[in-house]
Parts: sequence; structure tokens; C-alpha cells
Amino acid sequence: DKPNGVDETEASLRLPIKGGQRRRADNALQELSGQLHRVAGQQRALYFSGLIREAVWSHRIAEARGQFAVRKQRLLQELEERYRVLLAANATSEYSLLLIRKELVNARISESDYQREVRQWQQQYRRITGLGSMPAAIEEPLISLAGGMVLQQHPGVRQLDLGWQQEQQLLLANSSRSRSWDLSLTAKNLDSPVFEENQYGLSVEIPLSFLDLESQSNNSAWQDLNQRHAMARDELAEQLVARWDGLVNEGRSLQENQELLLASKALSERIVGQIERLQASNEVTKDVAMRRTMEALDTEMQIAVNKLKIHQNNAMLRQAAGIPL
Repeated sequence: DKPNGVDETEASLRLPIKGGQRRRADNALQELSGQLHRVAGQQRALYFSGLIREAVWSHRIAEARGQFAVRKQRLLQELEERYRVLLAANATSEYSLLLIRKELVNARISESDYQREVRQWQQQYRRITGLGSMPAAIEEPLISLAGGMVLQQHPGVRQLDLGWQQEQQLLLANSSRSRSWDLSLTAKNLDSPVFEENQYGLSVEIPLSFLDLESQSNNSAWQDLNQRHAMARDELAEQLVARWDGLVNEGRSLQENQELLLASKALSERIVGQIERLQASNEVTKDVAMRRTMEALDTEMQIAVNKLKIHQNNAMLRQAAGIPL
């Protein structure tokens, strides 16, 4: 105030202070951030577990089929040699020998295909894990089918739910109920030839959060997020449950097939035993005996592969349930 010879100096400091609602929202967001980080790690582990499970079980099945293809080739080579000797003695036609050789070529093609699959799955396993050799023990604990699938424990569902909780807390943190308090400190100095005075002021601005006033945009955002979360969760649940149910049905079918194959194996063993006795009395030829032996070998292969598929099905059920390796 220059006419009166008074110099006035003023300084103010404004400090926002979090209210209880905002502090609770921030604490919840911090906790949710940690949970989301852990669940994201579990989801990543589950993803790579699926690739590893696919590789090791497909490799084991292709390897088993290849081994049986080699055994079948040995029987066909023995049969080919017999027909070659018979042809040289004019005891059979070249047509029969050519049929045997065609079967032998087909068996070699099958073995080559299985070896290619084995190499393919070995490469996938090496690419994922960095390891050069496949694990010897790949069976996993048997999963319980009682009660069906527990969706709430699946990392994908947990990640979706935690993300929705995070969105809720973010909306709450930005709502009027979470608006900060404003604390203002003011200092004023009045200086004149007659006197000098220091004045101090304190003011607090408190939002009327108890009125619970929310803007229409906040309400609309809340409803939109809620609808999108519900739809995404329903879609994910449908995919997971459909996958689970399909694997459960496949497992039951594999178990039924195993029982039938074991019954077929028992019959094949009895047939081979009968043929061996008939062959000793020259009632059947060696060719018939070898054919029945190859049929028994095919049944043995089906049993071995089906058993591997049962273990593979269990591993895939664990994968569908969200259980990583």
C-alpha cells in the first residue's frame, strides 16, 4: 500500500492431503499390482508348460511307434527271405514276393515318418528349454476329476478378475469420494514506517465426500467396465470348461479302448500259442504263423501307444486346469 507507506509481502503453500478413502484405494492398488505380477508369472509358466507337455508326449508316442515299426520290419524281412527262397525253388509266385516287399517298404516309410516326428519334437523341446535331451520320466500325478474344473484357481481367470478389481480401485481412486483434502498455509508481512506485522493463516478445504456425489461419466465408465469384464469372463470360462470336458471324455474313451485292446491281446496270445502247436504238427505253414505274430505285434503297439495317450490325457487335463509343470 504505497500511499500509506506500507509494504506487503505474502507467501502461501498449498498441500494436498490424501483422505482415508484415497489411502485405502492406493493400498489396494499396490497389493493388486503385486498379485497381478505373480499371476502373470504363473500364466507365463502355464504357457510354456503346455508347449513342453505337447513336445515330450508327442515325442514319446512317435518314438514308441517307431520302435514297433522296426520290429515289424524284422518280421517282414524274415518273411521276404522265406518267399525269396521259395521263389528260387519255384514253390511260389513272384506276385507273393512283391506283396511282401511292398509291405516292407511301407513299414520303412512309417519308421521314417516317426523318426521325423521324433526329431521335430526334440527340436521344439530344445528350442523351449535349451536342453539337448528329452526327460526320462514325464508322467505327472493323476488329477482328480471329482467336482469338475475349479475355474477360480486357473491363472487366466485369476488374472482377469484381478484386472477387474484393479479397474474398480482406479475408478474409486479418481472418484469424488477419494478427492484429496487441501491444506493451505499463508504468511503475510506488513511493513511501514510506523509498524511491522506478521500475519499467518491456515485453511483446510474438505470435499463433501459424505454426499457420495458421482458424475454421470464415472457411473457410465463403471457400468461399461463391469459389462466388458462379465463378457470376457464368460467367454474364457466357456473355453476352459469346453476344453476340460473334451479331455475328460477323451480320457474315458482311452480307458475303454485300453480294456478292449488288452482283451484283444489275450486272444492274440492264445491264437499264437495255438498256431505254434499246429505248426509243430505241420497243420499250418510258417507264413500263417508269422502273419499272426505280426497281428499280435500290431495289437501290442496299439496297447503301448494307447497307454501313453492315457498319460498324455492326464497331462493335458492338468494343463487345462491351469496347473503348470
